[in-house]
Amino acid sequence: MKIQTVKLNINPREPIRAAGFAQQVQPLDTVRDPLYARILVLEQNGSRYVHIALDSLQAPITLVKDVRERLEQAWGLPTVVIISGTHTHFAPDMRVESYRHQVRDQVCEALIPLTLREAELTCSYVAEPFTRIGQSRISHWTTDQIFAHALCFYENEKRIASLLIYNCHPTSLNGDTPFFTSEYPGYAMRQLDAQYPDEFFSFLQSAAGDVSTRFTRKEQTPAQMEQFGFWMAEEFDRLLNKPVPLFPVELGYSERLVKLNHELKDPSELVIPEYYSERERITLQYGIERSRENLAHPEKLRHQTTFTALKIGPFRLIFSEFELFSEYNTATIPGRSALICYSQGYSHYVAGPSFDGMTYESLQDTLSADTRREFLNVIQELSQA
Repeated sequence: MKIQTVKLNINPREPIRAAGFAQQVQPLDTVRDPLYARILVLEQNGSRYVHIALDSLQAPITLVKDVRERLEQAWGLPTVVIISGTHTHFAPDMRVESYRHQVRDQVCEALIPLTLREAELTCSYVAEPFTRIGQSRISHWTTDQIFAHALCFYENEKRIASLLIYNCHPTSLNGDTPFFTSEYPGYAMRQLDAQYPDEFFSFLQSAAGDVSTRFTRKEQTPAQMEQFGFWMAEEFDRLLNKPVPLFPVELGYSERLVKLNHELKDPSELVIPEYYSERERITLQYGIERSRENLAHPEKLRHQTTFTALKIGPFRLIFSEFELFSEYNTATIPGRSALICYSQGYSHYVAGPSFDGMTYESLQDTLSADTRREFLNVIQELSQA
């Protein structure tokens, strides 16, 4: 087994618009909190496995393909590349080609000459409920599927790298924020970097479609963001120091192609409940506009997606491009698998099969009930693969 880690600063080199809110249209050139690509590279039996966590709203599939092609050509080895976005809404828009190419080139320039080192690796995994930062952001909807996870790697029983997972939208700031920031996950990772300078930490966003700080934050300020980051670092540190069994690291990779069937919603049938918050009423208008666009242009809808699974010892990480509701966590195996969203591309919200409301999130979801149930089946199958 071979391993290496890399942390790259991916701050934009020119003014670029941010991504994540409709009002983000003007280019920004101020970076308040640095943006990183945190990269874990593993090699076993002549194949390499690369996971890249970007402080970005999304991980475009074109970026995944470009990086994989360059690495395979340079390394001469079969290479799996998985790229995940932490989903900060205050990073440069990856749809801007110049920034996407900047990140692509930085990643490849760092990885192509990389020397991996031999190591006898073991791993551990722990997950526990954690709702201090995130809760359901829908007035009439609750969830018990919000968890903090830690998947850790050890050499000679000394922890050397950790993948840290949580499902809550990193949107403690508002859409008019005039600077780039990695939001509270980035703040938490930097605290852990400082606390454990000889270790590697990376943040992965889980199924957070219906989960955010909307009802947990007191204000939308940098101070509130930093408070959330402190709480997240505190919780991850607690998980990192729990006694856990260690398992040999054996790697594997699998994919499942899923057909997408659609059931378009007519926004003219929408009746806004009186108990909706003001924020929900405002954002609902964006959902109505998206729903109208889907009705007018059904030919733009996609008809397939790919779920991927990375096997690490007895554990599984299942990656999806969608903003899945937290209900999809019920298809994972507690203590054995975790669902990671905003990975290998980026697509719309997908409500859980039991959700029957009409909200900003669900109005963007065009998928049929049978497709949503198939997502649950696929996640369950990949958790056992």
